[in-house]
Amino acid sequence: MSRSIAALESALGVRLFDRNLRSVQPTEFGRLLLERGRRLLADEADLRREMLLVAGLEAGHLVVSAGPWPFEISVGTAVTRLLAAHPNLRVHARLIDPHDVGGEVRAGRADVGLVDVRFLGTDQDLIVERLPSHGVVVACRPGHPLTRRDELQLADVMSFPIASTIIADESVNAMTSVVASLKSGEDVHLGELAPAIYVNSYDLARRIARNTDALVPGALNMLEDDIEAGRLVRLNVDLPMVRTQYAMICRRDRSPSPATKKFMDLIRTVEAEVTAKEVVAGRIKRTPVRRPRSRRR
Repeated sequence: MSRSIAALESALGVRLFDRNLRSVQPTEFGRLLLERGRRLLADEADLRREMLLVAGLEAGHLVVSAGPWPFEISVGTAVTRLLAAHPNLRVHARLIDPHDVGGEVRAGRADVGLVDVRFLGTDQDLIVERLPSHGVVVACRPGHPLTRRDELQLADVMSFPIASTIIADESVNAMTSVVASLKSGEDVHLGELAPAIYVNSYDLARRIARNTDALVPGALNMLEDDIEAGRLVRLNVDLPMVRTQYAMICRRDRSPSPATKKFMDLIRTVEAEVTAKEVVAGRIKRTPVRRPRSRRR
């Protein structure tokens, strides 16, 4: 102990204790060291405790940014399960424009993002984990004019306004190309087409479709509650050219926290469950969309 005290006094350049044959008393410098040292030891113990809590998901913070569709498909369910298992976590789940998700993750304002990869471009700073692709169905209110038709073509669907959040350009272009070919018999590319009723809340899109002649597209699990409750009716039309292309993204130079890792595991589980339900639903026989025969030029 004497050698340790001497080494500390040498390092600090001050005398910490006055010593004599009967006692050892701290100097003014020594009293300051003792006072601050107790705080440092207490802070170290608190730091170790907080690290153990974070590692065990008994504490911690998670920020998720996602576009409207992945928010509906899997983010909400994954966040709910995460908080049910770890109620002391602080979670901020943000629904934002798909164009902004990549920027939120790159800037460190979000630990993880979920977005259609077609909104990302190329970025070597991000780890991009592709998620299962989901088909798109279309729903309308009960009693809608389209529900009274025995045979339904995609052109019939596109003749009514679409209520939706933003859709990736490639998907919309594929839909409009098919509509053009149905009308003219030729493969015509119409370019970008935005939804007639553009909203940034998918809940609002469903509400509009329940009360107007507007149609609402979405992955099956985004609409199934309304369909099962009779508030919406699924149209008998196939859209094989329109599929989701979502991914989880995080920064390559940042180690994910335990909460982030657990959330990402839950997303994978929920996405697998959604895919399994779609496979079962796809076994139901449905009338395919009639397509024109291609013309040789």
